[in-house]
Amino acid sequence: MKKMFNKLKWTIKKIVLFLFHPLVTIKHNFDFEYISTLLNNQNIIKANRGKYNNLDDSIISDHNFDIENDLSLSNSRHLQASINSDYFTNLNHYGYGYKILEDAKYRNLNFLDDFHLYPANVFVINETIKLIENGLIKEGLIVDFPSGIGNLFIYLDRFYNKNKFVGIDNFQQISREEVLKYQKGIGNKAEIKTYEEFKHKLIDHKVDLLVSIELNLDLIIEEIMEIDSEFLMLETMYVSRYKHLIDRIDLKYEIYCLNESIITFRKRKNI
Repeated sequence: MKKMFNKLKWTIKKIVLFLFHPLVTIKHNFDFEYISTLLNNQNIIKANRGKYNNLDDSIISDHNFDIENDLSLSNSRHLQASINSDYFTNLNHYGYGYKILEDAKYRNLNFLDDFHLYPANVFVINETIKLIENGLIKEGLIVDFPSGIGNLFIYLDRFYNKNKFVGIDNFQQISREEVLKYQKGIGNKAEIKTYEEFKHKLIDHKVDLLVSIELNLDLIIEEIMEIDSEFLMLETMYVSRYKHLIDRIDLKYEIYCLNESIITFRKRKNI
């Protein structure tokens, strides 16, 4: 019964989307999932216009990451045989991340293609560097959840102590052995643990930043709240589509800045 009700709800929503946004619907070939994502992103940005940072890449674009890009690519060839090889061998264009940027008329798409990263993580690096330079990330951990192979850390290593990097993954999309092989090849930039293993580390360590990109937050929102990081960086489209998630996060965090790709939250001072 619930399945039938949800299907009916989605059918009604598709009709409403077409009636109110016919040109957008036609432009995107009736991909209602994407159209809904696009409109939800626009709504959350409109509601927080004062905190919009215009897809800022001002810091990261001043650096040359050819060494990191080549090192990451050359040590990830074995991922062609991984469980989710479509993702790990097509990071730049997987899912809606790149498409969202095209619609936002982001001008440096070719720049993003140079990285061995899912597009949102390029903006994560830029915002993380800003937090470090402003003294808002000091000695706490930087956690990537889910981290996959931990390739985000190969880039952050230039700006922060790698002993403070931790990746969390359940190893369902990629095996622990494949992750360890990649990490060994790039010089062991981060520990990659399951959430249960990571909880023991939390006892003695403060988390300054938690990054969660390219995952439905419904699956891990309670764990994210338990980690209690000072800052969160999440993919905008995984926040904007669910009001209950926004409400859950709002209990502890407020929006620090946002754009079409990522949204950064900071812990409320009265928490």
